[in-house]
Amino acid sequence: MTKLAKWVGRVLLLRLLLWVLVAASLAFIVATLVELNGDYLATGSLPGLLEAEWHRGHILRDIFGSGVFQFLILIVGWSSYFRLRTRELGQLRLRRSEQKYRNIINHAGEAIFLLDDRGRVLEWNKKSEDLFHQPRRNVLGHRLQDVVPQLALDAEQIFADVVKAHRSLAFELTLPIEGAAPRQLTMIFSGVLPGGGPLADKEMTFVVIARDITSEKQFESRLSETEKLVGIGQLAAGIAHQLNTPLGAILLSAQMLEDAARTEDEQDDIRRIIRQTEQCRGIIKGLLNFARPTGTERGRLDLAETVRDTVYLMEKNLTVAGVEVVVTATTEPWVFGNRNELEQVIFNLLVNAMDALEAGGKGGRVDLEVADGGSGELRLTIADNGSGIPAATRANIFLPFFTTKDYGKGTGLGLSIVARIVHEHGGRIELREQSGHGAIFDVWLPRAREGSKHVALIEDGDGETDI
Repeated sequence: MTKLAKWVGRVLLLRLLLWVLVAASLAFIVATLVELNGDYLATGSLPGLLEAEWHRGHILRDIFGSGVFQFLILIVGWSSYFRLRTRELGQLRLRRSEQKYRNIINHAGEAIFLLDDRGRVLEWNKKSEDLFHQPRRNVLGHRLQDVVPQLALDAEQIFADVVKAHRSLAFELTLPIEGAAPRQLTMIFSGVLPGGGPLADKEMTFVVIARDITSEKQFESRLSETEKLVGIGQLAAGIAHQLNTPLGAILLSAQMLEDAARTEDEQDDIRRIIRQTEQCRGIIKGLLNFARPTGTERGRLDLAETVRDTVYLMEKNLTVAGVEVVVTATTEPWVFGNRNELEQVIFNLLVNAMDALEAGGKGGRVDLEVADGGSGELRLTIADNGSGIPAATRANIFLPFFTTKDYGKGTGLGLSIVARIVHEHGGRIELREQSGHGAIFDVWLPRAREGSKHVALIEDGDGETDI
C-alpha cells in the first residue's frame, strides 16, 4: 500500500507541474499578444510593427519563444508524464497479477512451493506451512533440505532426473514427526523454463506439489485386510460344509452303535462320541450362520440365546486368551431384528473386549447382561475389567477406520459397523462413563411386539430352512 501511495503522489505532482506550466505558457502568450496589439496600434501598420519589433529585438522572443519553445516544453513534459504513467500502470498490473497468483496457491488444497535450481525456496503457500510446520517468512531463500531435513531429500538428483525425463516426476516419502506416527507424502516435481532456448542454457525453477496420503495408505491397507478376512470367511464356510458330511456319518454310526452296545461302559463311551460330534456340528452351524450374507429380513428372536450362541462360537478363542465370559438375562429377551446382524454386533464387542484384556497380559472377565431398558426397550450391557478407553479417544471410537490397536491388528471398522447396525434396528449404543478400570457398552434395542414373526424364509448353510 505504501508503494501505491508513492506512485499516486508522483503522478499527481507531475500533473500539477504540467498544468502550472500550461497556465504560465498561456499567460505569457496572452501578455505577448497584448503587447503586440499595443505596438500595432502605435505604428498603425503591420510592416511598421515588424520593423519596430525587429529593431527592439523582441521578435524572436515574442514569436518563436512564446510559441514554438513553449510548445516543445509541453510536448516533453506530457511525454514524460505518459511514460511514467505507463510504467507505473504496468507495475500495478504486475503487482495485482502476483497477488492473484499468491491468493490462488494459498487457497489450494495441496502444499505448493517453488524452488530454484539450487533447491532454495522461492514461494511457500499456506498448506505448506501447515504440512511442514514452517512459516513462509522462515523458509524463503533457504534450501529445502535445510527447511525439512527429516525428509532426507537429494534435491540435486531429483532436479537432474526431472530435466532428463522432460516431465513431472512423483516420489513417495516418509515424514517423521516427533511424538507422533510418521506421515506418508507424495511429492510431484515439475520443471519450469523462464523462456525458450536450449534446455542446458536456461536456469530452471521447480514447482513441487506435496500431499499427505497417510489416510489413503491406511485405507488401502485396511481394505486389503478386510478382503483377506472375507476370503478366509468364505474358505471357512466351504470347509464347514465339507465337514458336515463326515460328521453326519459319524453321528449316525455312533447312534447305531449305542443301540447295539451291550454294557454300560460301552454306552458311556458311545454317548461321549455322540456329544462331541454334536458339539462339532453345533460349532459348524454357528460358523455357517455367522458367515451367512446379511439380508434385510428381521423377525422376533431371543437376544439372550443369540448372545450365548455367539459366545459358544468364540469359546476356544476366549479360553486361549484366558477370558471368562458370564451371560445373564433378567427379563424377557425377545427383540425384533436380524439375527446375523445382531450376532455381528455381539461378536465385534466381544472381540474388542478380548483384545483389551489380552493387551493387559493377564486375561480377565467379560459380563454380558440382557436387562430391561425401559420404554419398550431391552438393554444389552457388555462390560470388561480391562484397562478401559482413554478419555481423549472416546469421542472418536465410532468413527470409521479409527483404532487404537497396533498397526495391522485392527481395521477400525468394528465399532462403526456396530453403531450402524444398532441404529438401523432403531436402537442406540453408548459408552458408559467409567469409574475405575474397564469399558462398559450399553446397547438399547426395541422389544419385539406380540405376534411378530419372521417376514421371510432364511435357508441355513446345511440345507435346513428356518422360519
